Amino acid sequence: MHGDETTLGGDRGTPDRGARLLTRNVPQAEVARRLGVSRQSVSRWAQQLAAVNGAVGKLKAKCLGRPRRLDPAQCATLREALVKGALHAGFPTELWTVKRVRVLIKRQFGVAYSNTGCWQLLRGLRFSPQKPQKRALQRNEEAIATCKRKTWPALKKNAKRQGRTIVFIDESGLSEKCPVTRTWGLRGHTPVIQQSFTWKQLSAIAGLSWWRFYFRFVDGAVGSEPMIEFLDPLKQQIRHKLLIVCDGAAAHKSRRVREWLERQNGRIAITFLPPYAPELNPVEAIWAYLKKHAIANLCQTHLAQVSAFARRRLKSMQCRPKLIRAFWQQAELAL
Repeated sequence: MHGDETTLGGDRGTPDRGARLLTRNVPQAEVARRLGVSRQSVSRWAQQLAAVNGAVGKLKAKCLGRPRRLDPAQCATLREALVKGALHAGFPTELWTVKRVRVLIKRQFGVAYSNTGCWQLLRGLRFSPQKPQKRALQRNEEAIATCKRKTWPALKKNAKRQGRTIVFIDESGLSEKCPVTRTWGLRGHTPVIQQSFTWKQLSAIAGLSWWRFYFRFVDGAVGSEPMIEFLDPLKQQIRHKLLIVCDGAAAHKSRRVREWLERQNGRIAITFLPPYAPELNPVEAIWAYLKKHAIANLCQTHLAQVSAFARRRLKSMQCRPKLIRAFWQQAELAL
């Protein structure tokens, strides 16, 4: 149903029948009983009759009952418009709200929907309210698609031919302020958690191969030196040649890192993902799992405690092959 509109029951002539009964001074309650409609509907008919001085004929051009709905063809057209996005429909941002959908329906089909009716219509079209992913405007979608379709398969093929182990690398930050998901509280009273908005931070760098991941904690930001300090023992643990895949952060492309790589005599090669495409890097799934599950609601007050706990959780995650496979499956790259 649409907002405050009521189910009329009976055939399409019910509003006209109700109007005729009202002109014969039949009480509204009796009209509602006879026609099987709500008192609110009858009251609305009475108001409309009063506006035209009881001339039933003048009401024939008006809809006394349920407002017109979209037909199946119009619903299909609406669904296509929603899938194309709000920007394509002429809105300033790519955000669909019930209000915007109502505006779109009115603009394209001349049909007015209430908030409730629009909500139910969207449900019927298999749409649901969801938390959107945030992506940078600077993304090059064509480059990302090319990476998925051509670059990545070629990298795997060349790495296999050269006997290289592919290792994805990424960094993240940890702080004394761990993610808070839920807390128990008195019903009707939103809990308040007092926190300091100045906190110490540390960084972590991780590398993920097909079967295992490696990590290292770093004080401060990850620069050229921490990057080299991570790669140097990594090549000792993995005896094969390495192909490092990472984003284009400054630390990954710095002069010191390039000079260090040149001294490895081809032992380590490096390639870069398209910018602003974290969904291509499976290491992002490691950080997401760590923060949303492993250390969520961690009740620690010192950075050293957070670091020690996170280290234990990461070591535990290293021993879970199914979890490592899940990290790969979450990346938008074909295995």
